[in-house]
Amino acid sequence: MEEHPLDHIKDKPFAIISCSIFILTIIAMALRPVFGYTLGFIAMWGAICIILFFELFKSKFTLEIPSVEQVLGELDWRAIFFYVSLFALVGGLEHAGVIKIISDAITPLIQKSLVVGSTVLYWITAPVVGIVEHDAYILTMLYVIRDLGHSQGINPWPLYWMLLWAGTLGSNFTIAGAPALFVAKSMGEKEDQRQVSLKEFLGITVPYVLISLVFCYIPAMLVWVLPFAK
Repeated sequence: MEEHPLDHIKDKPFAIISCSIFILTIIAMALRPVFGYTLGFIAMWGAICIILFFELFKSKFTLEIPSVEQVLGELDWRAIFFYVSLFALVGGLEHAGVIKIISDAITPLIQKSLVVGSTVLYWITAPVVGIVEHDAYILTMLYVIRDLGHSQGINPWPLYWMLLWAGTLGSNFTIAGAPALFVAKSMGEKEDQRQVSLKEFLGITVPYVLISLVFCYIPAMLVWVLPFAK
């Protein structure tokens, strides 16, 4: 008899409710301008709702649902505080004017040539997000590019994409740029019962990032920049 993927779900009502609350939270986050709340506030209430629901009605499900205390006890708090500190780092850099210095430096290049400006933005972003958290940096720079488009009459669309491509790929340089690597590294070390040295780690990430940046730069220019260049 052929197995169906849904047969592997031990408690279908649990899965349906979990996915429903998650989807509703995502929708609420997408509609945040309508509600007038921040992303963090909406995400927090989504988490609170799912915790309260399963804490109150856990006896209704066949799946054994751990208590809130058990869940909190199994969290990797090192990863959480590490992630928080990286966002604080980006906030500090923005407050100190470092991000403004970067934007001021590339603005004349973008005004002169969209191709040159996009290229500089791409290759500056890649190493920067290797040492600072890429999500926070990208979010900050998206607003900078948006304001630049309004004030200088520059089409921000190609710059958005070059920023996102470089920011996403370049973040894989280190665990500082992509905290998910910290979690993956910790899980791998726990599974193999050994420590991964910095040299071994960079020996994997650096070649991967450099190759992916080069090969993604070409289609990014062809698809998102050159068609908009004057």
